[in-house]
Amino acid sequence: MIDQDSRFFSLNGDIPVGGPSTWHITDWDQRRVISVIMDGEQDDEGLAIEHLGRHIDHITPSTYAIYVSPNGEIISKYSDAKHDQNYCVHYPFLHDVSVPDGIESIRRDKLEELERLGPDVDLVGYPPCAGTVAKKVVFKYYFLWHYAQRSWDEMNLWMRLPRHPNIVPFDRIVVDELQGRVVGFTNEYFPGGTLEERKGCIFQLKWLHQLVQVVDDLNLRFSIAHQDIDPRNLLLDESTDSVRLFDFNFAARINKSPMDGAQGYREARNDIKGVIFTVYEIITRDNSLRSVSHEEQRLWDLEKEWTKHPDVKLDHAVKDYQLALQEWQTRREAAPGAAALREAPEAIDWPQRPKPPPKVISAKDFQGNPTSFTVEGWYENRQDIWSRGGQVLNWERPPQSRVDKKTRLLVTGQAIDCSELT
Repeated sequence: MIDQDSRFFSLNGDIPVGGPSTWHITDWDQRRVISVIMDGEQDDEGLAIEHLGRHIDHITPSTYAIYVSPNGEIISKYSDAKHDQNYCVHYPFLHDVSVPDGIESIRRDKLEELERLGPDVDLVGYPPCAGTVAKKVVFKYYFLWHYAQRSWDEMNLWMRLPRHPNIVPFDRIVVDELQGRVVGFTNEYFPGGTLEERKGCIFQLKWLHQLVQVVDDLNLRFSIAHQDIDPRNLLLDESTDSVRLFDFNFAARINKSPMDGAQGYREARNDIKGVIFTVYEIITRDNSLRSVSHEEQRLWDLEKEWTKHPDVKLDHAVKDYQLALQEWQTRREAAPGAAALREAPEAIDWPQRPKPPPKVISAKDFQGNPTSFTVEGWYENRQDIWSRGGQVLNWERPPQSRVDKKTRLLVTGQAIDCSELT
């Protein structure tokens, strides 16, 4: 279940002089946007989220906006189309994606929801209703256009990485059931939990060596920077007693800039620093050094003697972990710089996200004369699609709190009758 602190996200707001104020809030649980209208000039999105949180599980899917009193009680509900802030994203066709050999696809409506892990991330199984024999995987997707580019880069990078003993394997590309467009992907699931979740386990020195090796491979062989090394992104593979790195949504091709149509590499987020901070935090449980911006984080803050947290378990002395990191840092400082890494022997690259067909917009110029201009239609209000008789890919689903334990859902949000599938 998505925790309450992570459930809501404010897209934007409209605060005219004198009010009323409107905040457009995304509910990751139900995968929809609801507007909260309040009297006056309310510039605190947190207040809108607080009010919405009291009512969200009891608001019907046809309600697009609520008008609330100063104490958060609902005064009015709005179901007319002009209040609908839900947009449809342009997804590329599978045949427009350069898919590496051996990578398979699966339709979205062939995945069964098992657990909602976080925003845009679900634990799913296929085939649906297969019981204990269903394959469990993690489904990453997006229904807001803001995350399209990041999802594209993550999917393309991950599916091109060779199998590695310390990287969570890519599973399948996920396409929609309407037109076969790419809406996300799955990666293999490991039930051992992350190092952030498994604080009671013994943090082994060999896990540090594994982490160092996988980062070296990413940086030096594949010219890839993960840029988010953290205990929450390291899974325990209990079958091999090893750690596996996952979550490449901040990853970038080294020495590629955003001007190349990709997420750019940032030296302030380099993986050497990420590994050292991660190990320091595991051993000391002191997270303060990463509480500032990446540009302000300094490695020399770690030169002091580390004090192991009394609840932390290690299989070697603290100094052995520090020595291993120091030796690695020295070795990496002698390695090629970012410019040379772009020509790494197995550098991974991928094409830009396919552009949508151009869209002609009719308007009037400043003199009131009819005119038109062309734009790239990366997203469109779903009400506009419906108005011309088009199909809308639905992402909405019932709130988790109101899903009966006996009810099973596809990731489309539809309830399924397992008797029809067996």
